[in-house]
Amino acid sequence: MKIAVDKNSIQAVTGDNNEYIYLFDNEPYQELLNTKLHCIQFNCCKFVDINLTDYDIDCIKKAKITDKGYKNLQIRNYKMAIIIPNYNYEHTIDKCLSSIANQTYKNYEVIFVDDMSTDNSVNIAYKYIDKLTNIKIIELQQKRLNGGARNEAYLHISNDVDYVWYVDSDDWLENEYVLENINRKLQKKPDVLFVGMNQCKNGKESLAFKPEYKDKYEAMQGWSGSCGKVIKKSLATRQECLYNEGTLKEDRNQHYKICINMETFDVLPEPVYVWNRDNIKSVTTVREEIIWGTSTIRHYADTMQLYLTYKGKDKKLDRILEERLNLCKKEMDEKGDKQY
Repeated sequence: MKIAVDKNSIQAVTGDNNEYIYLFDNEPYQELLNTKLHCIQFNCCKFVDINLTDYDIDCIKKAKITDKGYKNLQIRNYKMAIIIPNYNYEHTIDKCLSSIANQTYKNYEVIFVDDMSTDNSVNIAYKYIDKLTNIKIIELQQKRLNGGARNEAYLHISNDVDYVWYVDSDDWLENEYVLENINRKLQKKPDVLFVGMNQCKNGKESLAFKPEYKDKYEAMQGWSGSCGKVIKKSLATRQECLYNEGTLKEDRNQHYKICINMETFDVLPEPVYVWNRDNIKSVTTVREEIIWGTSTIRHYADTMQLYLTYKGKDKKLDRILEERLNLCKKEMDEKGDKQY
């Protein structure tokens, strides 16, 4: 384990198997932001060249120099379940799974749920069994759409999983350090970690979503896509937080339920996920299908049920859900759609 220390602190922590890195006045400490170092804090001392407490260094974890402090630097590696619903995405699934297989952080499992595909995407997924020894492939025998596929995935999550994350089979992870960065932000054990996302349009990436929420109400009104949240397993799998099945737009209603029931959250503003907006087969692109219109009606009904369930318990929540109902009503009246 690499630990950043100031010159004077090293005398307090020698004799173990860790690797200590000195910091001095001319140290380009801003470059440490991406080194994933652990840091030891030391009180101000005129004999110390640099003091870590004087700098906002984004280390994985910090400890003070006490009899036991530096021994508490070791972080926990949380196990994540990456849930991938799939339907006929043979043209994108290889890139999706490859971006996961290349992760430097390995404490995860992949649950690939196929919703009765008719193309070669399932066979491509099976080819990843050697690269992803922790992949589980489930082939549904009845059409359940994305919500049902994710609910089914919950039944196959290992007991030792701590968090779940949803990755769509036409998208991919930004780089090989994504899961490392997520695990670093999970050290405070938030119920939900909202993560930043890029979008890929015409082959070019740009920022799509940067979470900067101050409270749960702001979070509820923010990006509702499933891929923008890493959720504690015990919260995601609660009965009242399950996805609605047999409909599109299922992620919006689940987003409200997660935000209502979470007690703590954190944010990772940097984009770690790439939303593929070049996918011409995406359900958000192919909107002339009848199911898109019926899903708008279903979304209105689901939001109304949520509103009536919690009505009168929280005035801010009432107002937010009332605004959602008005947006749903406008969608139905104008046969349009607002992405929120």
